[in-house]
Parts: sequence; structure tokens; C-alpha cells
Amino acid sequence: MKRIIPILILFALLLTACSASTEQVSTEPSEPPVLDKLEIVSYPDKTEYAAGETFDPTGLVVNAIMSDGSVQENVEWTSEETVIVNRMESVKVECLGKKLTIPVKVYLAGNAEEYSVANTATVENSPIKGNTYFWLGSSVTFGASSEEESMVDFFAKKWDCTCIKEAVSGTKLTAAASQSYVERFNKYLESADRAEHLDGFICQLSTNDTSDPKGYGMVMPDMITDYQYFDVNTTFGAMEYIAAKVKEVWGCPVYFYTNPPFGNANYVPMVEALELMAPKWDITIIDMYRDEEFNAITDAERSLYMADTIHPTKAGYRDWWLPKFEEAIIK
Repeated sequence: MKRIIPILILFALLLTACSASTEQVSTEPSEPPVLDKLEIVSYPDKTEYAAGETFDPTGLVVNAIMSDGSVQENVEWTSEETVIVNRMESVKVECLGKKLTIPVKVYLAGNAEEYSVANTATVENSPIKGNTYFWLGSSVTFGASSEEESMVDFFAKKWDCTCIKEAVSGTKLTAAASQSYVERFNKYLESADRAEHLDGFICQLSTNDTSDPKGYGMVMPDMITDYQYFDVNTTFGAMEYIAAKVKEVWGCPVYFYTNPPFGNANYVPMVEALELMAPKWDITIIDMYRDEEFNAITDAERSLYMADTIHPTKAGYRDWWLPKFEEAIIK
């Protein structure tokens, strides 16, 4: 019995020590809370911008929800995106190492109602009133960045004439591509709506063909004029084919227009080929690529006139491009 008592005492002491050790661990401080998520309490007051304006954060309130459920209100944020650019859909801000997306809507100042076709006056006693012109092209002829109003529509309204717009965005001259200029042109020629008479045929030197310079082909010698001998699966062959068919079907003036420079060296051989074939087909080139005086506009004007390096706004079509077409067509 005497031996059992000391053992019990020892066991009790061990239990007390373990309990004390456990209590000591449980009293150590826990890890500080970390960021769980960000919550936008209120969005900025201003969400619509014209390109070039500065992002205005007034009204933006962001709370941080921590891992322990606590909330840090109105936390500070930073953003490297301060200037609104064309086609921007959101502004990214960073808070406590995490990013948030603030949606914005960008409108182009050059597409304001004041620049619209509806607000373009018609010339009284127009010298080409009642004339009919056919326009073949892609997004630039269509008006892809100007709410579908291009120089075609401004020309028709201002000069009280009929303009047939055959334009599909993203298409090429070469018949090797889907919905090409050649394919749509031939379809029009076969349609019941084909005009019996044209006073002018205006074709775009498509910027889309620059994606495949190996498919340019070659300009045929002057002695070859039969449209059947042109390889429409090449860009240059398609250009000559179109010119040849227009001359055969309507015998009207043919115009090709070039885009202003847009930073693509592959466009240069296209311009040079057009210049080479122009005398053969009596093509009038509406040259916006090489005309230095035409392109000598200010940065502010360029911002107003262009939605990007290729596509004009309504203001660009009406106030910058249209005079070039008028100069060439209305002589």
C-alpha cells in the first residue's frame, strides 16, 4: 500500500504538468487576419468617357473583407491606368495586393451627333444630283467604327446622289478569302438589282490583304486586258479583274482609294501595284497614303478623326476624308 501512494502522487503531478503545458500553448496569440476579398461598396460617379479623358475615381469606395470576418472600410487603392483609350472596357485598380476591375464605357468624340449624316447639309443644285455610284470595300467603306456611317453615306447625302455600298468588314480583295471583294462583286453583277448605269465605281485598296503579302501575285503586262486572264486568287489579279469588269459592264470611271499610313509596311507594295496598273485601266487614285499635306494633321485632330490607326470616326469621314473624294469625283 505504501508503494501505491507515491505512484499515485507521481501520476497526479504528471497530469498537472501536462494540463499546465496545454494551457500555456492555448494562450499564445493567433495569426493576424489576412485579406479574403475586396468588395466594391460604390462605383465611381463617372463611368462614361471620351477617348483621351482621365479616369475620375470620385465616388469609388472599396472595403476589404478579412479572413476573420472583420472589415476594413474605404481602403486605399492605386491604378496605373489613368488615361482612357479607344475600345477600353474597364480600368484596373489595386488594393492590398489584389486587383479589381471597374467597368467603363468609352464613346468616341468624333461620333457625336453633330458629325452625323443627319446633320450634314445637302448642296443645293448639286452638279451630280441623281448620279449613281458603286462603292466596294470592307470595314473602312462600311463605317465599322462610326456607327456604319462612312464617306459613302456623307457623299450621298451632301451631293444628293445614289450610292450603292457593298462593304463587309474583315474581307479581302483576293477571291482566295471568304466573302471577298471579287465574290461579292460577281454576285452583284448576277443579281436582278444590278444598276444599268453607273457614274463611277469606287473600290477600297483593302488593308486586310496586307496579312498575306505572299498572295499579292503580279501586275500583268498592258497587252493583257481580258478579265478572264487575271488570277483573282491573288490580290493584284483581283484588282485588275474588278477594273476590267467595270470597264466592260459599265464603261464608267474607276476609282481606287488608299488608306492613310497605318504602320504596316506590307501596304506599300499594294500602293505601288495600284500606281503601276492605274494608267492601263485609267484608274483615278484617291491617294490618302502618300499625300503628306493631307496627313499633316494635329494630334488633337487625329484623336477626333480616327477610332484607331485604320478606321475613321464620323468626324474623320466627313471633315477629313470626304473632301478628298469630292476633289477626285466631282471635277
